[in-house]
Parts: sequence; C-alpha cells; structure tokens
Amino acid sequence: MIKVERVLIPVDGSDSSRNAAKYGAHLVNSKYPKIYLLNVWEPINMTIGGEMAEKLRANAEAKSMAVLEEYKKLLEPCGMDVELISRSGRPDYAILNVQDELQCDLIVIGSRGLSVLENVIMGSVVTRVLEGATCPVLVTRNLRLKYLKDACGL
Repeated sequence: MIKVERVLIPVDGSDSSRNAAKYGAHLVNSKYPKIYLLNVWEPINMTIGGEMAEKLRANAEAKSMAVLEEYKKLLEPCGMDVELISRSGRPDYAILNVQDELQCDLIVIGSRGLSVLENVIMGSVVTRVLEGATCPVLVTRNLRLKYLKDACGL
C-alpha cells in the first residue's frame, strides 16, 4: 500500500481550494500525516524600492498568512500536523518548488475550471503543476457534498 504522509495543498481563498483542502486532509492515511498548506502571493514590482517595497511585502505576506490561518482552523478537527507556507512568486513555480523541497507524496489542488479560451489565453496553474510535478497530483473540481460530508472540517 502506498503511504501518503506528506500532502501539499495550495490554497487561494476560493471555495474550490477550500474543498480541495478538506478532501485532501480526508485522504491522508498514514500514522503521522503532515499537511502543508501553501499560499502564493504576487511579488512586489521591482520598480518599487526601499521602505515602500518592504511595507507592501509585509502587507502581502500578512494577508497570505491570514488566508493560511483560516484554512488551518478549517482542518483542526482532523487532528493532523499542519504547516503553513507563504511564498512570493508565480504560483506554479512556487508549488513545484515546495513539492520538491519537502518531498511531498501528493499535491491536492482545486480547479476553478477556466473556459478553454481563458485557459489558452491565461494558461492554467493546474495544467503547469500537472506537467511539472514529480509526485501524483489530485485535481478537485466542483466536488459534490457527498465527497465532503465525512471530510474533516466540514
């Protein structure tokens, strides 16, 4: 049996990522599971410097940590070890870098379901994560309540 001990769950505050977090925590089946919640925030424009850049960076990181704390509270009933990670940068790169650094066994990511045209124009974080991940990736989309009713934190 494959042990899923380290699960990376990228979150962004959307219902899709909230449901992915619940479902991902429910899937973990090891004795000492570890959930890594990751939030990626937009980097500060390089043309802004000095004290203003530091204020903007601190503000962005504080907002990111607030989102992560909300998810941590959501998963408290699961009784798992949850670590919060806040990173700046392009979401797909950050997700893949954290997955590699922490040697995660699984990435659980919610998909909002962009239209085909939006996906072609903007690209898709989920698609790029699927292409670059070195571990299995579970993409959740429009989960029905029956999949979440026994999940932790619902």
